[in-house]
Amino acid sequence: MTMDKEQIKVLYVDDEEGNLMAFRATFRRDMDVRVCRSGAEALAAIELEQPHVVISDQRMPRMSGSELLATVRERWPRVIRILLTGYSDIEAVIDAVNKGGIHAYITKPWDPMDLRLRIEQAFEVHSLRSEQERLFQRYRQVFEASGDPIVIVDDAGHFLEVNPAAESALGMDRDQWSSASFLDLLQEPGSLMRALIQQRNGRMFTNVEVTILTPTGRSLDCLLTATWLGRGPDGKGRFQAVIKDITDRKQEEDRLRKLNQDLDKRVAVRTRQLKEALDDLNAFSYSVAHDLRSPLKSMRSFTEHLRGLAVMHADPELRMISERLHQGSDRLLNLVDDLLRFARTDQQALQREAVDVGRLAREIFNDLPLQERHIVLEAPAEGEALIDADPAMFAVALGNLLSNAVKFTREKENGIVRVEVHAEADATLLTVRDNGIGFDPAKANDLFGVFKRLQRADQYEGTGIGLAMVHRIAHKHGGT
Repeated sequence: MTMDKEQIKVLYVDDEEGNLMAFRATFRRDMDVRVCRSGAEALAAIELEQPHVVISDQRMPRMSGSELLATVRERWPRVIRILLTGYSDIEAVIDAVNKGGIHAYITKPWDPMDLRLRIEQAFEVHSLRSEQERLFQRYRQVFEASGDPIVIVDDAGHFLEVNPAAESALGMDRDQWSSASFLDLLQEPGSLMRALIQQRNGRMFTNVEVTILTPTGRSLDCLLTATWLGRGPDGKGRFQAVIKDITDRKQEEDRLRKLNQDLDKRVAVRTRQLKEALDDLNAFSYSVAHDLRSPLKSMRSFTEHLRGLAVMHADPELRMISERLHQGSDRLLNLVDDLLRFARTDQQALQREAVDVGRLAREIFNDLPLQERHIVLEAPAEGEALIDADPAMFAVALGNLLSNAVKFTREKENGIVRVEVHAEADATLLTVRDNGIGFDPAKANDLFGVFKRLQRADQYEGTGIGLAMVHRIAHKHGGT
């Protein structure tokens, strides 16, 4: 092949002027040709500028071709060497192969096409060797300058080469590592082979976790990436291992793991304490509400009797006092009933079944105390919308939503309450909307809090527990 980027430099050595002229005439157009008449002259020329290829005739006075090429090999090993010889110089060829390390030999008289091909092949070998040497030098620079420890070991684990970073990290000087084995430094040598097999990717073994115990007593947690380099002259396999010290990272991971474990324990304790407190609070609320209900019912009976007396005696002041007492006892009794229902929602277990939303909405709506029948309910037809829920709990939730809608729509001339059910990707959306007074969207997050009210009690009755109960029932069903 013809090399376009670099012209081939050829030195031709022959003591016959005719041969020199023929060689120069044949190759001077596309090669950088130089000729010499003796071995000494050739050595002097090479000293000034190294050619890519040296071609020497075997039979020359004072220094034969094989002797010249042997000297060239010793002094300039990168120069590719070719011997010209006759058929009878077999011993010279053998001598040139052994001592001169020749690339090829050519018999005289040489054929121009054959010789050109040999020269081009020799130049290609020279180029490949130069590139190999360049890459090797670059590798050596990386090897020496790398901040990560790099070691080269044989298949028995014996160190063959160690870079400065490895010497520093392992705390070993040249005398120590040259007689040591990498396996002797591992905390668990037997697990290395299993880890290498698991992490193999072609000729590489990536991110193998090992723990190294250095001669100085340090313990290093490391990530090892090993590469198979092939077999050396002794037939043993060779591996390069790049070692990444992750001791600090492992220590930080252990510290975070312990912190998380401690946090999980503290959260578990706090959760248990909170659950116990909530259970106690629910029990207390239920007990108080239950115990208050009987005296409040008695109080309301007395206020009704008092209101009857006020009417009988036509006493306006007594009538006003009895009305206020009756309204207060009614509010307290409703509050106690709501608290009891609120407490029961946490204690009851779910018993899910298909609930007909349209039918249930009409039953609840028809049972509501509507002073004027000017509010219209729009709900799905019977059997059209089903929800998988606990019937009793769902009835409480839907009842609270409908009673709220009616309460805040009653002042409208044409009140509308609409119940809709929409199936979504992984849930069912229940909507209860009305055309009543509405609420401030900025306070929407307060709607479902216990005892939270967005209107004054003297305008709209209520205890502030209904929507909190709706929220709890939805949450108990796994919804929002």
